Amino acid sequence: MRLLIIDDEEDICDLIAEIAARHDLETRTISDAENVSGILSDFIPDIIMMDLMMPGIDGVELLRLLSEKSKQAKLCLISGSDSRVLNSARRLGSAHGLDVIAALEKPLSIQTLDEFFKQAVSTARPADGDNHGHALANGQFMLYYQPIVDLKTRAIKGVEALARWQHPERGVLMPDKFLDKITNGGLMQALTDFVIASAIKQAGVWDKAGHKLTLSINVSASSLLDLSMPDKIADMCNKYNVPHDRLILEVTETEAMRDVTRTMDVLLRMRLRNIGISIDDFGTGHSSLRELQRMPFSELKIDRNFISDSTKSADAAVIVASMIDLGHNLGLRIIAEGIEDEATWDLMRDKGCDYAQGFFIGHPMTASDLDIWIEKWRGQS
Repeated sequence: MRLLIIDDEEDICDLIAEIAARHDLETRTISDAENVSGILSDFIPDIIMMDLMMPGIDGVELLRLLSEKSKQAKLCLISGSDSRVLNSARRLGSAHGLDVIAALEKPLSIQTLDEFFKQAVSTARPADGDNHGHALANGQFMLYYQPIVDLKTRAIKGVEALARWQHPERGVLMPDKFLDKITNGGLMQALTDFVIASAIKQAGVWDKAGHKLTLSINVSASSLLDLSMPDKIADMCNKYNVPHDRLILEVTETEAMRDVTRTMDVLLRMRLRNIGISIDDFGTGHSSLRELQRMPFSELKIDRNFISDSTKSADAAVIVASMIDLGHNLGLRIIAEGIEDEATWDLMRDKGCDYAQGFFIGHPMTASDLDIWIEKWRGQS
């Protein structure tokens, strides 16, 4: 298990690290609070011990940062301030959604630290033996890519990046095996950051190889509320020489409508940077047509259940046709996901849908397998 110590006093860090080692904790210390955000990008702790009185960034700012970056960790607050300050900070941390399990006053004794780690390790260790934070930090997550093609020309439009867990004992796990625990553990933002960084890096590789593919990435609700996200994604595209208009962020209908004003702020700034925005699983949420018209979407993905039913149900076919017409009238490109046979392909093409995604075209695959698939598909088209 992993421990992050945030304290500008080296002797305190050394003492905590020494006691933590007795409990088999891998420890990282940081004395400059302004570097916390950076360290959390490659070190995902199970437990954080944080001094409230730090130069540069105070404890209140750190609590806010941790609520965005490391909500899954158990948090222990430490301070030389009086108990009322500690208790107020503990309540503030809990209000931010952090799991504050202790608040310790300095000076810290060996006995106090030993008792704390006994309790912290027992509560932080996952009951099912799967530590999702460690899996993220140790590179066990990987990306698969599912192709998206033009229904009229059969030309390859792009791919959607999909997360998979390469579990050391259980093999490759699909999202339904880990996504709920990732969300409940406060790790969704960390997973989203990994997917975005890995996918954009891979897009740069494909671009150099001559594959001009669009890249669709699912983003979480928390990402839609992060006002810095547009700049971070644009900077990452620039780093790997990926044109901004190759990137498409997919947001579900329900999540996009959760905080309309703030979401619109983030999405509009994405579109101003030529990053595409796709409304995913359209038809499953409860948004009004007014909100759909207000949001700066560039693409609409019709939910797979409507697509799969469209060849069997006249009602479903009418609904899909209406969605396609609605999207086109709003100036959106339309993708049908979940196409699994030729009959559905033909129907979507005849209804005027723009793009197709599904097992009939290609299953999700690794980047190297996609390179092989591209050559085969182009040879058949």
